[in-house]
Parts: sequence; structure tokens; C-alpha cells
Amino acid sequence: MTAAYVDLARAHAPLLMIMAPLLGAALMLITGAARVSWLVACVAAAVGAYVSIDFAAIVLSGFAQPVAEVGVSLFADGVGVFAAALISLTGAFAVLGVGASLKDGGESASSLALALMLCVVAGWTGALFARDLIAIIVAVETAWLASVALVMLNAQRERAALNGALRMLSWGGVGAVFMLLGAGMIARATGAFAIDALPLAHIRMPNLAAAGAALVMIGLALKGGVAPLHAWCGAALGRLSTTYALGIGALGVLGALCVLTRFAAYAIAAPEIGGAISLALAVLGSASVIIGSVQAVGARNLLRLTAYAGASQAGCVLLSVALGSPAGFAAALMQLVAFAATALALYGGAAAGRVQSLEMLDGYGQRAPLASAAITVGALSLMGAPLTIGFLARWRLVEAGVGAGWWWAAGLVIVASLAGVFYGGRLVERMYFRRANAPYAGDGGVWRVALAPALIAAIAAIAIGLAPGFLLRAAATASLMLTGLVA
Repeated sequence: MTAAYVDLARAHAPLLMIMAPLLGAALMLITGAARVSWLVACVAAAVGAYVSIDFAAIVLSGFAQPVAEVGVSLFADGVGVFAAALISLTGAFAVLGVGASLKDGGESASSLALALMLCVVAGWTGALFARDLIAIIVAVETAWLASVALVMLNAQRERAALNGALRMLSWGGVGAVFMLLGAGMIARATGAFAIDALPLAHIRMPNLAAAGAALVMIGLALKGGVAPLHAWCGAALGRLSTTYALGIGALGVLGALCVLTRFAAYAIAAPEIGGAISLALAVLGSASVIIGSVQAVGARNLLRLTAYAGASQAGCVLLSVALGSPAGFAAALMQLVAFAATALALYGGAAAGRVQSLEMLDGYGQRAPLASAAITVGALSLMGAPLTIGFLARWRLVEAGVGAGWWWAAGLVIVASLAGVFYGGRLVERMYFRRANAPYAGDGGVWRVALAPALIAAIAAIAIGLAPGFLLRAAATASLMLTGLVA
């Protein structure tokens, strides 16, 4: 009997990944108590993460078909399955890290913040399993509006964060308009809203389809913090509570980049428009690497620095997808894993001591050695230091780029790594070679659990760098499923 229930759950795994966080969010709004809500949120996020990892292990091992129909139009391709597992796991860590900030807000505010964070997880996961463009847009906007509400909730304590919420709302509205226009143009040119029909359909109006795909990608790039379309990042993250930054800077941006990667991979596989999409991605990715690196070098706020460094990493993701090959798609997935691990380590390490400005890092290595170790690993990953996930991801991009004759892409990776040495080294220098100028503001006791996401991410960043075999195989299988080379 138990085995039958397990098989039933696995058959409807995509739906469970979406419903588990939504049900958890509903229960939190009923309970109201902050600590009870946090426990419920942790359980809901953990269930979603377990189901997603189990489903990914089955699908990417070749024991299940890559298509899952579950009563509603959910479509599980290789990239979607891989990315959904990554988002669910990142969401579970982000929810766990929120525990330390519960006493800072009221009971209702803390419960609402946790519920919104779970809605972000559900929204981005739903977008990764949606087949219809309109369904993707609805899921994306659900996740984005939940992110905006989370920033607005934080503005109750930090009024300056309200400017960030307004910027997110306005820029997100522009992105939504672009996506809707793009979806209409694609449907007019191809006769269908399904994204998997793009590589197979005969596109009657290639120019219209290419313009529509570009608009959809721009809309997603706005939400993913891709430079120069990231005007909201500094305002929203610079004044955001360091704990809630996990939900926006790590989880929210990661979700947008995952959905962008999935859609762009289908668009670039369409013969009539693939060349134009590849060029657009290459240009936008190059700009994001350069602009993000320059802004990170000049940043004086740790959260902004991490956001701008994330824009540089996002550029590497777009460059990988622009190659249009299975090796490029696999490199993009590795870049996404590196982004998640680095963001969790940096935002989580900062959240442990409520660090925002770089000056607050002075002497941090003595006051918070574990948090400093997590930030150090994140900085090393940004540099692309050997034996880290950041090095592995960039090396896969270099391999794919050189194999396709894109030597200039390898040059951009070197530029990103050199910039990372500068601003990542600055973090390490402040933590270990300066005297503390402020007392430690973090929590002790049981709420040190908030440091767990950063430490786990840091350990994973090193462990995967040392033994990357299983993750490389999973990324390769996911990309081959997308291109149709694996049944």
C-alpha cells in the first residue's frame, strides 16, 4: 500500500512541488504565531525539496519519461526538472535562514513574510513546468509580485526599502508587458503558445517570432537582474534586511534565470530564429558580465556587491545558452548551481551577523568565524578559484565556447574572474586583516540555525568542486533531454 502511494506521488511530482509550498503558505496564515509558522514553512519547503530531488533523480537517471501530464498542462523537460530541484532546495535553505529574523518583526509580519517566500518558490517552480506561454507568464508574475510584497513588508522597518519595492513594481510591470506582447507575437507567427512547439513548428513569420522571443527574454532578464536591465537590484537589495535578501537576491533572481534559460533554450533551437536569438543572448550576456563586474568593484554595500556579482554570473549563464549546443545548455545549468551556492553563502553569511555595509565586515573573521568562512568560500567561487563550483562552472563555459569557436567568450570569463579577484579579495581582506569597528549583531543560541544555509552552501561549493561527477552527468542528461537526443 505504501509503495502504491509513493508511486502515485512520483507520478504527480510536478504538481506536488507547486502545491506543497502553497499549502504551507496557507497554513501559516491560519496559525499566525511566528515560530509555529517558521516550523510549518520549513516542513513545507523540505517536502517540496525532497519531492523535486527524488523526481530529478528518477528522470535524469533515465527511469522516467521527460513528459509528465498531471491533469493540468504541466510539462517536465530535462532543464525544467533540474532547475526545479535547484529552486526547491534553495527555497528550503532560504526559509531555514529566516528563523533568525523572527524576533525582529511582529507575529503577523513574520508569518506573512514566510508565506510570501513559499509563494516565490511555488511561482518559479510552476513557470518551469508550464508548457503554455500564458501559463508561464502567470506563474512568473505570481512569483514576482510575492517578491515585491516581501520587499514592501521589509519597508515597515527600513523605509528606504520602499523605494526598492516601487522600482521592482514598475520594472516588473514593464517586463510583464514585454512578455505578454512577446507571447502574442510568437503565437501569431507560429500558431501556438506551447514553448516546445517552437523548435518543431514551421514559423510563417520568422522576424515576428524572433521579436516576440526577444521581448519575452527581455521581460525575464528584467526580473533576473541581468545588466543593464537590473535598475531595481541596488535599490531593493541595498536596504533589504539581510535575512530577507536570501528570498530576493538568491531565490528570486535564481528563479528568473532558470525560467529564462529554459525558454531561451527552446527559442534558440528553432531553425528560423535560432541565429538571431543566439546573437541577442551573446550581446546581452557580454554586457551583463562587463557591467556587473564593474559595478561590483565599486560597490560599498555587501548586498549590492553580491547582486552586481550575480549580474556578472547571469551574463555567463546567457553566454552558455547562446552557444545553442548540449554542452552550452549543460554549462548554463552548472552556472545556475554556482549562482545558487555563491548567493546562499554570501547572503547567508551576511544574514548571520546582519551585515550590510562593507565596513561591518571589518574583523568579522574574529567575531563570526563560521559566517566568515562561508563568505570566504562564496568570494572564492566568485573569483573562479580552483576546487570551487565557480571554477567548474566557468571552465565548462570555456570548454563549450572554445568547442564552438567562441574564443572571445573565454576572454569574458577571464575578465569576470579577474574582477572577482578584486572585489572578492576585498571581502576577505576586511574580514581577516582589519580590526572590528562594531559589535557582533547576530543571534546566539538556537537561532544560530540561520547560519546553516550559508555553511551548507559553502561546503557544497567545495565538495562539488572536488567531486563534480554526479552533477555534471545530471546537467548533461538534462540538456540532452531538451535537445531530443535522450528519449
